Amino acid sequence: MSHSKFLLYPDKGIRWLQHGLFWLLLLVLRFYLTNVTFNVYGGFPISRMLLLNTCSTGVIALFYYTLIYYLWPKYFANHKYVKGVLLILILLVIYTILDAIAEKFLISSCAPCMERLSKTELGYFQLMSSDLSNIVLIRVVTFGTPFFLLLTLTIPISIKTALNAYRSNMKSVTLAKEKLELELNFLRAQLNPHFLFNSMNNIYGLIITGDTVRSAGLVSRLSELLRYMLYESEGDTMPISKEVKLMADYIELEKVRLNFTKVMFNQPSIPDDVGIAPLLLIPLIENAFKFTPDEPGAFIDIALTVAPESIKFEIENSIDPARPEAMSGGIGLANMRKRLELYYTDRYRYEVSASGNTYLANLCLSL
Repeated sequence: MSHSKFLLYPDKGIRWLQHGLFWLLLLVLRFYLTNVTFNVYGGFPISRMLLLNTCSTGVIALFYYTLIYYLWPKYFANHKYVKGVLLILILLVIYTILDAIAEKFLISSCAPCMERLSKTELGYFQLMSSDLSNIVLIRVVTFGTPFFLLLTLTIPISIKTALNAYRSNMKSVTLAKEKLELELNFLRAQLNPHFLFNSMNNIYGLIITGDTVRSAGLVSRLSELLRYMLYESEGDTMPISKEVKLMADYIELEKVRLNFTKVMFNQPSIPDDVGIAPLLLIPLIENAFKFTPDEPGAFIDIALTVAPESIKFEIENSIDPARPEAMSGGIGLANMRKRLELYYTDRYRYEVSASGNTYLANLCLSL
């Protein structure tokens, strides 16, 4: 079990252990402070002092769990604020009564404690000697006990609030990642049919004309490309060498249908152990082939530079100025931008520009 899972999503037994350790730590801290500071319990027998702190901590825990696991989800989470506030006030009164009962019983039944109070804390001695109703009334009116309770509960409530906020943030990140994975799968499903249809038609044409050597090579490339896209590109990152092979196969298959467009792919030397998010660059190449008119003078220039700490990808192609949608692309480019934000947050630069009949896309990644 990882540390994050242990802290954020523990099983039932671990949760009970965490809560138990927290209240035990709080008890130890209160007992220590009672011993080292000047207070009404000073000079009490150690056993009675420990018992007083244990009872007080237990009542605080009871209030906390009633508030957090009953009142808050039932009333405040459902926007029943008036009823929720009233019930909290009632709960504060109940807490004050329970705390007063425990303290009065434990102190008044301890002769050394009462003797100590009569000598050092006469006011508190008189309070403990009075009726329980008087003790409760004084503590409610002065708001002393409820104030101490709220001050103590600041610690567990702050911890729970911080954990819930972190859990919510992690859940949002997980959902965003799952959504992108679904979109990536959809992109695969969208790309494969029309790309496969065009590639098979091109290969069929080569077979009809008797170019069996070239058609066999393209069938092999298509097989490798589809195997990688469907079965091997499931991880968060893949070796850049495999992505380069994918791009080379994709380009060769697309080039078959072109008559005039010149395609150049500058394949780099690949350092060892350099990875990249799978299929990240394919939408840029697909976009270039999609919007480059197959006419004399048309071109697609692709350059990839790979270093141990960075990847630079640049693709420049001819466009038809009469097709404004060439600048925006489709679902593939939108998916690419989302994946860049997820996998390379603050570690990428993506720029596009158009000048005359030329479109340029530049992507730089810091690894």
